[in-house]
Amino acid sequence: MRIAAVTNIGTKKKIGQRELTEWRYSQLFDDMLDGICIINEFGHIEYVNRSYERLLRVNHHGETGKSIFHTQNDEVILTAYREKRPTKGNLNYYIGANQISVAASPIFHHEIFRGVIAIYREIFPMEKIKKKDTLIELSVSNEAHGVDLNPNFKEIVGKSKVMEKALLMAQKAAKTSATVLVRGESGTGKELVARAIHYSSERVSKPFVKVNCGAIPATLLESELFGHEQGAFTGAIRRKKGKFEQADGGTIFLDEIGDMPMEMQVKLLRVLQEREFERVGGEETIKCDVRIIAATNRPLEDLMEKGEFRDDLYYRLNVVPIHLPALKERKDDIHLLVQHFIEKICMRLGKDLIGLTEEAEVCLCNYDWPGNIRELENLMERLIVLTESDEITMGDLPSYISNVYQSSYIPGDTKPLIDFGLNGEIATLEEYEKEIIRYAIRKFGSFNAAGKALGVTHKTVAFKARKYNIIED
Repeated sequence: MRIAAVTNIGTKKKIGQRELTEWRYSQLFDDMLDGICIINEFGHIEYVNRSYERLLRVNHHGETGKSIFHTQNDEVILTAYREKRPTKGNLNYYIGANQISVAASPIFHHEIFRGVIAIYREIFPMEKIKKKDTLIELSVSNEAHGVDLNPNFKEIVGKSKVMEKALLMAQKAAKTSATVLVRGESGTGKELVARAIHYSSERVSKPFVKVNCGAIPATLLESELFGHEQGAFTGAIRRKKGKFEQADGGTIFLDEIGDMPMEMQVKLLRVLQEREFERVGGEETIKCDVRIIAATNRPLEDLMEKGEFRDDLYYRLNVVPIHLPALKERKDDIHLLVQHFIEKICMRLGKDLIGLTEEAEVCLCNYDWPGNIRELENLMERLIVLTESDEITMGDLPSYISNVYQSSYIPGDTKPLIDFGLNGEIATLEEYEKEIIRYAIRKFGSFNAAGKALGVTHKTVAFKARKYNIIED
């Protein structure tokens, strides 16, 4: 990248190319009041000036040379780099009192893309009144509770603060074209959030296409995503459009992205970077305008350490990360979800609405729900189908749920969970562990049932039973 020519450099041979580049930029930008950030065609930060360090609270030496996808960067500069077009907006940073405006422009030399230069300017209170730019920063403050969600997100049941915060982040993401990575345990509603983002975006009139990367064999995934030409392989009797072509102008939802094979990760990275691909067996390069929302329940950071997931793809996908809480983290929502599923399932099955006893509802709230919302919905359908009365009671619930409640419920809080004895003496943690393992095995009759009651795996119970010489009956 060449911004300006520099002459009379007596020490040119004594310094490296990076130092020379920084020296050139410093002559131009170091004394400017506006913050300057320059990145090259590979997405690496080549230079930031003193004002940028002051505004963004970063260290010059810590930023230079890093990829913008490995650092905390804003959507303005990322959009200018990805889409190679001028972009501007305002950033709300909670580290300072004032707002920051950003203008980022791509740099071309002889029509070849050479990088991006971004200018950051602090907006003082009087300027804010006069200026109305697009807000692009996606941070959600802890005080955001109570902000209105649009109808697409209101369809997702949940009023707990942790869930509302995740939905507010998703609603903000819907207003941009940024790539979104939705994370959460299996059954937390990742597809529902992806759909809400699409139908709240400017792409609402275009297709929403879903692909489960973990359910399609690796040998077929490329054809499924990018299509194939007639005769490309045995059985390819005609040309087929892939999911990316089908989603053109709209959104593609890549579920279980952590299960995507490495060779496909490389090809997906190209689509993210260049917005183009070829069908299997084809030579034509196809351009696509698709917004990507990916989802996973796997720890991608651990997969990267093992070499099973590409770092560069991770940073491309993780532009706007949204974490969906597990059901055990939002137990305040269980009552709402139960009522929602009762109404939905009874209507579908043509049954009269049924109720739930207070004790049964408390029992459901006491369970940890390893399968999350999907497990709760499946259980409610099973109960509604099997019950012959107009009310679901404790007796209708599976033993692995009701036994947990019965073994831990202490009516009236008349005594502590642990009986310390007449003298109030305290045993060692190992002794308590031994007793609870022995009690759980005796009560539930198997390692598997005891594990479910204690919230651990049957392997853990079996290991502890061997450790303490407890024999399963």
